[in-house]
Amino acid sequence: MFDRQIQKYTQKPLQYVAKLLLKFISPNSMTFIGFSFGVLMCVSIIIDQYLTAIIFLFLNRLSDGLDGVMARLQTPTPLGGYLDIVLDFLIYGGFVLSFGITEQNNTFLSMVLLFCYIGTGSTFLAKAAILPSLTNQKLNEEIPKSFHYAVGLIEGTETILFMFLCLLFPSLFTYLASIFIVLCLITTIFRIIVFYKELN
Repeated sequence: MFDRQIQKYTQKPLQYVAKLLLKFISPNSMTFIGFSFGVLMCVSIIIDQYLTAIIFLFLNRLSDGLDGVMARLQTPTPLGGYLDIVLDFLIYGGFVLSFGITEQNNTFLSMVLLFCYIGTGSTFLAKAAILPSLTNQKLNEEIPKSFHYAVGLIEGTETILFMFLCLLFPSLFTYLASIFIVLCLITTIFRIIVFYKELN
């Protein structure tokens, strides 16, 4: 919901760092580095090291922001866009799975939340697959993407906030997950209705 507004303020600082990093590594390498941070975050959750997990979450999200900016400073590639999306969704799913593993009381809600992630993820990716990237560039010229960006109540910013709150207050996971499940369901239904009207 707030992704585009926040990106307006983060792009310039990220561009400065991205220009420096491009001297040493490629955008795809940054994507894999970010994925590694995400895996370490999940491992930290499983061993109950939540403050460490917060650090790795920050590094994962920073890397995710940098790889896209680095790519746009050069020439974005389909492979880069593919890796960015796939590895992000694996970390999102791994985050929920990690909480399901650490505490038996979290298992049921983790399964439901994973189901809702499939809803938000599939409605996001299906639109990206059906609509050509050219359409997205016309709609979002300020920050071009390699895919059509489907808006919704729950986007990247809200997901990161949810993850941060879970790591900061792990004992409240059931409450936070319950709220997030409802918001994900609303987002899924909203996207289906909007896209149905656009194509019908």
